[in-house]
Amino acid sequence: MKILITTGLGRSDIGGPFQYAHNLEREFKILGHKVRVAKYGSVESSIVGVWPKVIWADRILALDTFSVGLPSVLAAKIFGKKVTIRVGGDFLWSAYVNRTGEAITLPAFYRNMPKLNMKEKFIFFFTKFTTKRADFLAFNTEWQRSIWQSFYKIKEGRSGVVRNFIPEKRGDPQVRLAGNKNFIWAGRLIPEKNPRMLKKFDIDIVTGESHEKVLEKLKNSYAAVSLAFTDICPNFIIEAASFNKPFIMTRETGLNEILPKGGIFVDSLDESAVRGAIEALLDDNTYNKHVEDLKSNTAMHSWSDLAKEFLDIWKKT
Repeated sequence: MKILITTGLGRSDIGGPFQYAHNLEREFKILGHKVRVAKYGSVESSIVGVWPKVIWADRILALDTFSVGLPSVLAAKIFGKKVTIRVGGDFLWSAYVNRTGEAITLPAFYRNMPKLNMKEKFIFFFTKFTTKRADFLAFNTEWQRSIWQSFYKIKEGRSGVVRNFIPEKRGDPQVRLAGNKNFIWAGRLIPEKNPRMLKKFDIDIVTGESHEKVLEKLKNSYAAVSLAFTDICPNFIIEAASFNKPFIMTRETGLNEILPKGGIFVDSLDESAVRGAIEALLDDNTYNKHVEDLKSNTAMHSWSDLAKEFLDIWKKT
């Protein structure tokens, strides 16, 4: 099979689409398939650039719903190709929250959609367009799939869940800097990540670092934190759990489908709830209980597993 993977331009952020593209490329090749990765910086560049590559491909895997998802769907339909979109986030909700700074969760956004500007209306229109025309939508959580299934009226059999990469456990869970009870967050510091709350509680904020440096900081941390308004299935927390580091996590997430224990889920808009969660984890007995819960969770989802699951989807669609 000839597989085209379309993705945004490379970034160093942990677990980003660029990493997914190159790890899946490797696994598909191991299984005997021909693979090309096409990287684009904008919708405009991908509309022009993706079409010649689509002609070559048997299957297209787009690693987001909009910047490469839309051009991939357009080209696939013109040339009669099959396209699968990996839904790893929500481009429309992100665009709105990061423009307005409004503290609105993903479910609340779709229950009562606020007034959108012209750019967001454009995103909304073409998100509906791509969801109706993609051959398959691969979500990383059932939580988000159910939200989209209801709102975008996705037909049965045209969507499913392909979990994020879940690494195997790494080393001694008690390895950390002696006496250093630091809480860490990593990623892009944008409004949806609730930076005000992160800064209020003196969380160590890591941004712009390579994947390798983030992993090293996680290894030497006390706990990981995500206080985003919504964080669908953060790779950063999954990576922290691989070191058996407890976490504090927004309850607006699908992460609890794979990590039901090992951390504290909170209303990330409630300052007192966040404070209570931090104080709870500072207690050694509570902390050690979460460590033990993480040690007992042996969930793993390799890049090979992901590649095989996409191939299984393509056998049926």
